[in-house]
Amino acid sequence: MNFLVGFYVALIAIAVTICTKYLTAAKLAAVYALIKDCRHPECLVLPTFVWMAINMTLILIGSYFVTFHAPLAAGSGIPNVKCYLNGIRMPGLMSLRTLAAKAGGVILSVAGGLACGKEGPMIHSGAICASGLARAELRCGKRTWRPQVCDPLRTDEERRDFVAAGAASGVSAAFGSPVGGVLFSLEEGTSFVKQMLTWRMLFSSMTACLVLNFLLSAIYGHPEDMSHPGLVSFGHIGEVSFRTFEIPLFILMGTFGGLTGAVFVHLNYRVTLFRRKYVTNPWLKVAEAVFVASCSAVMFVTLIYVIPDCQPIRGFNVTSHSPSLGNDTTYVISDESGTQEPEDDDDVTSSTTQFSNQSLDEEEGHDLYGFREGHGYVFQGFCPYGEHNRMADILFKTGEGGLHALLHEPLDEWRIVPLFVLFVVYHLLATWTYGLSVSSGVFIPSLLIGAIWGRIVGIAVMTYIPSAGTNVAKYVLVGAAANLGGATRMTLSLTVIVIECTGDITFGVPIMLALIVAKWTGDYFNPGIYDLHIEIQGIPLLPWEPPAMSYAIKASEVMTSPVTCLRSRESIEMLQSILHSPYSHNGYPVVSNEPSITSASGFERFALNNNNNNNSNGGLDKKCRLSAEEKEEEEVSDTKELGSPRAAEMRVKGDKTYGRLFGFLHTKDIEYIIANASAENKDEVDLEPFIDRTPYSIHLDTSLPRVFKIFRGLGLRHLIVVNDRYQVVGIITRVNLARYRGEMHKGNFVLEELKVVN
Repeated sequence: MNFLVGFYVALIAIAVTICTKYLTAAKLAAVYALIKDCRHPECLVLPTFVWMAINMTLILIGSYFVTFHAPLAAGSGIPNVKCYLNGIRMPGLMSLRTLAAKAGGVILSVAGGLACGKEGPMIHSGAICASGLARAELRCGKRTWRPQVCDPLRTDEERRDFVAAGAASGVSAAFGSPVGGVLFSLEEGTSFVKQMLTWRMLFSSMTACLVLNFLLSAIYGHPEDMSHPGLVSFGHIGEVSFRTFEIPLFILMGTFGGLTGAVFVHLNYRVTLFRRKYVTNPWLKVAEAVFVASCSAVMFVTLIYVIPDCQPIRGFNVTSHSPSLGNDTTYVISDESGTQEPEDDDDVTSSTTQFSNQSLDEEEGHDLYGFREGHGYVFQGFCPYGEHNRMADILFKTGEGGLHALLHEPLDEWRIVPLFVLFVVYHLLATWTYGLSVSSGVFIPSLLIGAIWGRIVGIAVMTYIPSAGTNVAKYVLVGAAANLGGATRMTLSLTVIVIECTGDITFGVPIMLALIVAKWTGDYFNPGIYDLHIEIQGIPLLPWEPPAMSYAIKASEVMTSPVTCLRSRESIEMLQSILHSPYSHNGYPVVSNEPSITSASGFERFALNNNNNNNSNGGLDKKCRLSAEEKEEEEVSDTKELGSPRAAEMRVKGDKTYGRLFGFLHTKDIEYIIANASAENKDEVDLEPFIDRTPYSIHLDTSLPRVFKIFRGLGLRHLIVVNDRYQVVGIITRVNLARYRGEMHKGNFVLEELKVVN
């Protein structure tokens, strides 16, 4: 089954990358045909309008399907997958409709020119694929085929394990990083780690990587090379080494990456709050996405033509095409260093001459500019003939193409000022884009932003410190990793992902150093982007550790009361009514049939319980209270014998008990009982065959950290609270625990209790 998870994830990744490639290529070809001959600003109107129209059309389609048909497909999906693996059920998160909107939507988002990537949605797509295989059912209309042999896979624990393997396979398919995928699931997603789970994730990740590599290589015509391990590859950077004096530079880059990541998170937080307050209508969400797509096209055209950063085309013979220079010196752009050196006409290198004769000589019918395989479009813009627009080498392609160019182009290909302007504009655009009602990821934009300022640092260092060498790729790589780590607060998994993407382990120490510093710096100001969006949505995610300084908080202060309880025999009418109870918690404690506690019928007890639901100390109906009062003297005497201060306090406060704990019954079991109840059993049904006789329970004086560790360590959804006599007094769910949150903010620890609202 884990093989199938990896196999299907690879197929989804192939479909996404091929569709994105050809759709983007068609859009860029249409725009370039209109814009290639523009030499003055007036002729940019039509190409800009066409670019905007294409972007807006693609985003309109993608945003419509996400907004109206699969709202949970919006964004990268990583926060929601993280919540699912934490034990939170989100209806529709793992549906086939969400998968279609996620995979199809990210194709349209990337091709539509948004500042996003397809790697984050691949993680969500892999999780959905794994969840569907674990469900092991086929639906045709109203008919459903569920083979009984797959029943063990349908438990919550097994499905969580499969989803974790699917998420790891998504990372592996996106970056060609099987080990990084496993570490990503362990670091960011999985809450309950087992040895078998680690093996499953690794096997699925390896399968996804191998299948994707083989099929993509075969599609591109060289299956024997196996040269496409993932959707994103940084390529071989070459011999990369670092010196001792560069280690402080990498630490400073990590600090700056944490700062830029914290700024990204803060600005996106403000934008998201604005959206949740004012952009609430579905059509407004679609309109915002379309508007951002149009603004992206306008910004790209502006950057390309206003800040062109013209550079000579390498291998281009200037005098042969520009006789107006008026001298006999031929300047040849060296392929190795990128510097201009005067040479005699007869000393021009053969490679340059061959390139000039075959592809640069307009007089023989060849165009100097246009599409070049493996490079993209050689863009002239407003640059003089023989020079090309370096800003277009980043923006007139997908984000992966721009990242690849920044990594592999020589040192002097870009100047600092244009890169700085691009860094500011693209950072703001990515901040605005993340959180739109489209399928999009934050990996590639963050990597690209970091690569831009990393190249600025590299140019500055190598200009003033010649001993640093000429390979600027190491600074680009550290900057990209630090910026992504500053936004997501990933450390170990991101280090391995970068190492596997580059195929060079020797540079792992600087990357890890920068990532750790970036995380420390970012955590000083705010949580990571994924945790922040989980917090904004109000999802009760349990952190790894209980809040510090919370040992004085007891279970009796955390639990929910009143709670709907059942007896071992109940009427169908009662069971049908409690399914709509606001106190159901998706499960019900079952209490023993003690006369003093259950003298009222089940339905009367439930109805009166609902009538008194505004009373925080309520929970028993009037008849139950009367019967309990008859035993008050006995209970008080028991309290004195037990010597429990909390028990006496409960009697003073008027807290109620529900009888001795007998078991627990889940909502899905009640639904099954009602659906299969015969006409003869409508008066009363025996629930004992469906009752879990060994539910987890704790004493009401248990401290919050211990409750937290039990709840999270065992992966529970319910924890029943009992008193000294093993009588039910309340129930704890993750909502009760998640409302207590402790966090460091600017060096100060704050423990706060959040308000729970519907």
